[in-house]
Parts: sequence; structure tokens; C-alpha cells
Amino acid sequence: MSELQAVERMLCRATGRRHALLVGNGTIGLTLCLQALGLAGRRVLLPDSSCLNVPLAVLHAGAVPDYAEVRLADLGLDAARLDAPLRGAGALLAVHGYGSPCDLVALQARADAAGCPLIEDACLALGGQGPGGRPLGGFGLASVLSFGAGKPVSLDHGGAVLTDDDALAARLRALDAGLPAFSAGAQARIDTLGGEHTRLYNQHCLVGGDGEAGNGAAAAAAMAGFRRRAQAAGPDFGHRFDPARCAELAAALPGLAATVALRQQRLQQLHEALAPWLGGALQWLAPVPGAVPWRANLLVAAPPARDRLLRALHAAGLHASSWHPPASDFLADAPAAHPVAGRIGREVLNLWLDARCTPAYRDAVCRVLDEQLAATA
Repeated sequence: MSELQAVERMLCRATGRRHALLVGNGTIGLTLCLQALGLAGRRVLLPDSSCLNVPLAVLHAGAVPDYAEVRLADLGLDAARLDAPLRGAGALLAVHGYGSPCDLVALQARADAAGCPLIEDACLALGGQGPGGRPLGGFGLASVLSFGAGKPVSLDHGGAVLTDDDALAARLRALDAGLPAFSAGAQARIDTLGGEHTRLYNQHCLVGGDGEAGNGAAAAAAMAGFRRRAQAAGPDFGHRFDPARCAELAAALPGLAATVALRQQRLQQLHEALAPWLGGALQWLAPVPGAVPWRANLLVAAPPARDRLLRALHAAGLHASSWHPPASDFLADAPAAHPVAGRIGREVLNLWLDARCTPAYRDAVCRVLDEQLAATA
């Protein structure tokens, strides 16, 4: 057995799947799933509040992203709103937003009723648990993982596709075998695209940004140019897993449970530190049971309050972000009208839960909150 095959077996054991295929990144993993299912030209339902790479994977597969509403309860798709949109759809992408398990039982039932496959995006949720304590990454026709930066297993490279379907696994391996090997040049171009997305967001979406916030002519032109470049970037995402990283991945996987427990502990510590402001200026978005907390997520009153607070945290040298704005704002010809996804985009504030979430970080965040929220009281 090769080293790569041994790691794939480790992933099968971790998720309860029959097959695991290591791939170049989570984005190409989703693209391969859609290609293997022959969904070019078909609609694929996905949450409007999601990482931009989710709809990019759909576009790179030649399919059509159909953005759907989410709910605050778990930051995942709102199954109650999917009956009509799922009619005629090629697939449903169940994304565990921010590492919080979405309503897999209801979403699978909707997908089954519509006769379309459910594909689980567990890129932020490896190590979490779904209904009945079943490991996340083990639901739907196929699941996708990522080992990118900030993920539960973070190599800044690679991902995996998981399935119990023998025929689908064979098609996935055949498609992956036709991809080029990993290259540093392609990764650099992916990183450049991500940096452009961040700059556009800061310039056109945040109040007090470098340019005029909102949907003016300059913003529309900038977004249109970004859409063209993002859709053309498929070949850069399309590469195989680098086998030289197998040993690093094999060494990281046994520590997954400890990593998840540490994130949960830091989340609780941050919650306790922020208690004086919760229920008033800040709304705490608690992850559902079984989650792998990616960030501590708060809702702050709509701009400029959230944006001013975010910039104050950055000015103090503290890690914080405001992801995810609606993906349709960047990649659709016209932004979708989803109130909950829009509210998350306007109001969410993400605080770090990785090794940077130290007691000093928590204390400094509290000082900034005290200064900023007292000033607006």
C-alpha cells in the first residue's frame, strides 16, 4: 500500500466512508463531484452565505449556481425554502457554514423528494458530528474536505472527496488522474485571486473602505471584472494532491479530536469574556451541537457599527473578519435577495479561535469593544 493510499484509508476510518480520494484542494474536489455526476449546464443549489470557492467550484464544473437562503439557527441552508427551487436541480450542496452542522436530515429529505443528489461540503467541519453522532464528512452521495489554511486539519494544501458509491469513486479517480500535478505557480495565482476578492470587499462593501461602499457604477464594474477572472481560474484550482504532503497529513490526522476540543474550549472562553456585551450591542451566534467552531461569530448592528468595530480591531493589530458576504454579490449578474444571508453579510463579525486566541487576544478584543461600544451608547 502506498503512503497516499494509507492516508486515504485514515480518512475513510475518520468519516465512516468506503472511499476517499485525496485531491489538490476542496474547490477542485467539489468540481470533480459535479463533473462526475455530469451536471454541466444544470442548476446546483447552494447557500448564498458561503465561502466564494463553493460557487466557483460549480462554475468551474460548467454548472449553474442557484443561490438559496440560509437560517441563523445553524448558518446553513434553510430547508423549508427549498421545495420549489430544487425542482429540476442537478444537485444540492449542503455546506456546514462556519463549521456548524447544517440540517442534514431535512436537507437530505428535500433532495430525495426532488430526485437530486446531496453533496456535503464539510471543508470546515472535519472532526464534527451530525445526526446520531455520525461523523461529518459521512453524509450524502459524496462529501468534500479541505486541508487549507484555517481548516481543522490545516496544511495550506489539499483536500479529499469521500463517497460510499463504488461507481462514483471510480469516475472521480479517473477525472483526478487527468489533472496536472500540483504547481507553486498555480497556487500563487489562486492566492492572488483570493487577495483581489478581499481588496474588492474592503473597497466596495465596507462602510469607510478605500472607495465608495455600496452598489455604485464603480463597484458594479469591479465585480464584473472579478467574475470574469474568477471563472477563468478553473485550471489553476484543477491539480492533483501533492504526494510529498502525505506524511504531514498522516501526522496531523490523529490530533484532530484534540484540535476540535481546543477550539471549543477557546470559544467558551471567548464567550465568557464577551458576556458583558452580549444580548445588547452584540448577538452571539452559537454553533449547534457537533460543530467544529471555525470562528466565534457575532452579529453587530448594521453598518457602520460592525464596520467601524472591525476597523478598530484591525487598527489594534487584532485578527477579525466579516465573512461571508453573500456570494451572489460577487459572482451573480444580479445579487440574490436573501434577507438572512444579506444580514449576515452586513452584520457578522468573526473572531479567531486558533492559536492566536490567547488570553492577551481576548483581553485586547474586550478593550476595543469597551471603547467602541461605549462611544456609541
